[in-house]
Amino acid sequence: MKVTVSEADTWRRTLEVEVPDEDVRRRFETAYKNYSKSLNLPGFRKGKIPVNLVKKRFGKAIQGEVLQEVIQEYYREASRSEGLTPISEATIEDVNYEEGQPLKFTASVDVKPEIVVQDYRGLKTTRPVFEVADADIEEQLQRVREQNATEQEVDRPAESGDVVVADLQELDENGLPIIGRKQEERPFHIGGNNANHDLDNQLVGISTGETRQIRLTHAEGDEHEAHAGGAHHEEGREIRMMFSAREIRERTLPELDDEFARDQGQFESLDEFRAQIRTDLKAQADFASRRYLEGHIVDELIRKNAFDLPETMIEDALDTLVENQKKEHEGHDHEIDEEALRREGREGTIRGLKRHLLLEAIQKQEDLVVEAADVDRQLDVMSRRYNTEREQLRQILKRSDQIERIESNLLTEKTFDLLIEHAEIEDVEAK
Repeated sequence: MKVTVSEADTWRRTLEVEVPDEDVRRRFETAYKNYSKSLNLPGFRKGKIPVNLVKKRFGKAIQGEVLQEVIQEYYREASRSEGLTPISEATIEDVNYEEGQPLKFTASVDVKPEIVVQDYRGLKTTRPVFEVADADIEEQLQRVREQNATEQEVDRPAESGDVVVADLQELDENGLPIIGRKQEERPFHIGGNNANHDLDNQLVGISTGETRQIRLTHAEGDEHEAHAGGAHHEEGREIRMMFSAREIRERTLPELDDEFARDQGQFESLDEFRAQIRTDLKAQADFASRRYLEGHIVDELIRKNAFDLPETMIEDALDTLVENQKKEHEGHDHEIDEEALRREGREGTIRGLKRHLLLEAIQKQEDLVVEAADVDRQLDVMSRRYNTEREQLRQILKRSDQIERIESNLLTEKTFDLLIEHAEIEDVEAK
């Protein structure tokens, strides 16, 4: 086989391939024999059809089929031999074959960018530092109290802080019930975190057995998601509903004392619980700081190493983005705007692809690898978290192909460790 590679575009290659005639003829003969054994023809027993008859009656069709197989096979072999990584379907052109002459064809294909990263040591960037204040600890303590609140049914109108259990029926613009837009025994926490205060104001004072028609403007992220039947509404649209209160519950928060701390785990005192919260919040802050720093490093790498991506690679990634969104929205009564999603997601997609290629190139340039001991240490951390033996956890993860993901994450972490070690970093107070 002879192969000549030319550069049609930055990341597009054209392969001119010659396949020796003897290789093609050998494949023809094998195909003739196989068909002579499998064809059914009147007057012949199966498997007893003469090869010459097969050639005479079906030769052209068989040759066409074989040539397609040979072209694909030798195209893949040519790509491997030339060290190319195709990322698109090949366009096969200029196919030329005459008996006694080599099979010739050209294959044009987009290839994965092969880059050499420059100036990745000594990057100048900033790292945000997040401080854990006493107020943050008290806020977390309050969240835990809210999670451990008890509820008691009361015979009085609802007040802020109460839970109202209600039936909902969404109405159309004419005030008529919308079929399929009804929910029963839905709890609503008046004044809860991220609550819709417009709805809260209309629920205060409602009594058990009372029915109210309420109106509210839907806002993305509303905790209540008060629209019935799981329906989706555009942000800013007015929603009308009949709201029938079944029950009013008063919430009581536990006292903030040592007993409360002991109920949360292996803590002997409230001070000990506070100390653990501080440790956890500091770990979260450090994690966030690291992620911001990694993002800044990627921005610098992209700035210092400008390169274009094959459009095929971008479109394939956007296809995946759209498909993932479709899966997340399965069962919803609305369709996603694919065109808008592709348009709005394009910049982030390009950045993500460049991040991957830059880190991958640095890993090769620095000979970074993940050792078995690295994986074992990570599995030890996970086994303690899930209270499972390491080898048992390993087998579980292998069955779901998660070991490869762990290895990939560890390699990425090693790469950023190296970049951070050799970077000039200024710590700045996070805003």
